[in-house]
Amino acid sequence: MNELCERKSALTQSRLHDLTFVAFDVETTGLSAIACKLVELSGVKFTLASPHVETFTTLIDPGEPIPAEVSKLHGITDDMVADAPTIDAVLPGFYEWCADSIMIAHNASFDVEFLKVHSMRQRLTLPSNAVVCTLALAQNLVRDSVNHKLKTLSEHFGFGGSLYHRALDDSLYVHKLFAKLIEVGKMETFGHLEDHSATFSFTESQKYAPVELSEQLRAYLDLITSAIDAQTEIKLTYSSAFQSTRVVLPQAVIESRGSVYLTAMCRKSNAERTFRLDRIIEVTVHGV
Repeated sequence: MNELCERKSALTQSRLHDLTFVAFDVETTGLSAIACKLVELSGVKFTLASPHVETFTTLIDPGEPIPAEVSKLHGITDDMVADAPTIDAVLPGFYEWCADSIMIAHNASFDVEFLKVHSMRQRLTLPSNAVVCTLALAQNLVRDSVNHKLKTLSEHFGFGGSLYHRALDDSLYVHKLFAKLIEVGKMETFGHLEDHSATFSFTESQKYAPVELSEQLRAYLDLITSAIDAQTEIKLTYSSAFQSTRVVLPQAVIESRGSVYLTAMCRKSNAERTFRLDRIIEVTVHGV
C-alpha cells in the first residue's frame, strides 16, 4: 500500500512534459460493454515535448454481425472486419504497447469499460495505467463551446476534420484536444489534471465487493469460480423475462458498473451468453 501511495504521489508531482501519453479510442457494435463487442481499437502515443507520434490501429472481428444503424455511424461493415483479428489476439499487444503511458480518451469511462470487460472475459490482468478524460477536462475548462462533444471541441479549437467515429481519427483529435486543454488551463503537472477531477486509474472498480452480495450469491460465485478453474459444466436456473434452466460451460466472472456477470457457453443455444449474477436462482455442478 505504501509503495502504491508513493507511486501515486510521484505521478501527481510529475511534469506533464516529462510523461508519455496514449490517446486512444474504440469503435463498437453498440453502447453496452456487456452485450456489445469491439470492432476497432486505435491509439496515438506522444509526449508534449515532441511533435513525433507513434500509432497503433486495428480493426477487430467482433464474432457477430454489426447492427446496420451502428455501421452507419462509424462506417465499419461486416466485410471490413471479416479477416480482422479477434479481440483476444489484439488486447495483450495493445496493453504492452501502452506500457507505462498515461492513457487518454474522450468520455474515457466508456472506452475503458469496454477494454476492462473484454480483459475480464479473457482473464487478463488489467493494466494499472492512469487515465485522463478529456471530456471531464473540457467541461471544467471550456465555457464558450456549444457542447463538449469531441467533434464540436475539435472544430471549436480549429483542428476539426471531415472524418469522425473512426478510432484512429478520433485518437488524433483527442491528442490535439488534450494538448490544447493543457494550454488553456495553464497546467504543468499531473496534479493539475487531478485538481480538475479528470483522472482515474484503469483498475478502479475492477473488483466487485463480495460484502454487497448475499450469502447465497457468494456461495454461487464460489461454485462458479471453481467450475471456471476446472472447466466443468454447471446447470443454472436463471430468471430474466422468464425462468429457464440450462447447462453452461462458465468462462469468466465480470464486474461492470456495479453489477456482476457470468459469461458462459450455453449448450442449449451453442453460443456465448451472459448472465447477471443476481438473477441466478440456483447453480449446481452438472451431472452431480
